Amino acid sequence: MKIAAIISEYNPFHLGHKYQIDKLKEDLGVSHLISIMSGNYVQRGYPAIIDKYQRAHMASLSGVDLILELPVIYAISSAEFFAKGSVQILDALNGIDILAFGSEHGSLDDLNKIAVFLNSEPLNYKKDLKQNLEIGMSFPKARSLALKKHLPEIDEKTFLSPNNILAIEYLKSLNLLKSDIQPYTIKRKGTGYLDEKIKKGFYPSATAIRKLLYENKSLKGMLPLESYNHIKSLKKDNYKFTHIKDLKNYFYYRLLTDGENINKIPEAKDGLGNRILNLKSHLKYKSLEEFVLIVKTKRYTHTRITRLIIQFILGFDNIDIINLRENIPSQVKILKTTKKGNEIISSLRKDSEINLIHNYKKNLDPYQDLDHRSSLIYGLINKSYDPISDFKGFKI
Repeated sequence: MKIAAIISEYNPFHLGHKYQIDKLKEDLGVSHLISIMSGNYVQRGYPAIIDKYQRAHMASLSGVDLILELPVIYAISSAEFFAKGSVQILDALNGIDILAFGSEHGSLDDLNKIAVFLNSEPLNYKKDLKQNLEIGMSFPKARSLALKKHLPEIDEKTFLSPNNILAIEYLKSLNLLKSDIQPYTIKRKGTGYLDEKIKKGFYPSATAIRKLLYENKSLKGMLPLESYNHIKSLKKDNYKFTHIKDLKNYFYYRLLTDGENINKIPEAKDGLGNRILNLKSHLKYKSLEEFVLIVKTKRYTHTRITRLIIQFILGFDNIDIINLRENIPSQVKILKTTKKGNEIISSLRKDSEINLIHNYKKNLDPYQDLDHRSSLIYGLINKSYDPISDFKGFKI
């Protein structure tokens, strides 16, 4: 048995994801595939367009054998904590051979060189990074410029490309853990992560596919047949495809009632929380997306703002964020498994440091409590989704 893992969002599952799976099986002879997937909210700070159970089901139709839920405390965090939480959980399963991920670079050499450098964090680099941040640069821009100065032989685009950034964080975590899991990267064949255009000869991005879904346009030929047919079935059943705009009133309510609490969240530092509070009156007349553009500056990126908004709606101000991020849960929820997935579970059960569970019990740990509360809020904006599935299971 050769088990590979993929850290995913599958929002929704598309041709690029299928290509990654096929490459793993062809190039490395992978026999079993596990994915740890964001639940009902994704790393950019958006609610997933389709709920976690439906997305897990689509992934299983295209070759993923076991889909686990990435706790929301990691799922809507920066690339560093998103990667750290995911890799720590996979490593603690004690049975994963390979961690596969896409990257714009397509080669491990430069990515690993950057990861090793960042783990060592030389004093001169930290000084340059601090100076860049102090003049108002966003963290991604400040870091890329500092890295370019200290690693001039590496193309600057490598430091800024979205999938490269995550790849570097995966490698950092594997190195720090001294994990036996072997990294493997696959060069992305699709358009850019945020590209909304459909280009001939390229796999469309998840962003472009979501745009077509919101506009109720055809996705024929843009998804694996299994995903296409499943989404077609959801449309027939009048499934509610979720959008960040659906959360406006919940966010505005929180700002009006206990807005100062937003500053308890680490992502609100450097004045972002206060900027949101000072501009909150715009929400009365603007959409949530328009509000994000008003708040956005060179220092505060779009993603950082949307991520903070979702965290505040979900009540991150009322939990011990730092402690939860620094540790890992004792249990992780299974969203979907197949016959081969059950073989993975059996192989992991003996030595795993984490229990894989199908459903929650009455007494929830802090990770499960936050995940289920997040599911309840997702159920407010997606009437097609039943959050009680966390306890009773989900079947299609």
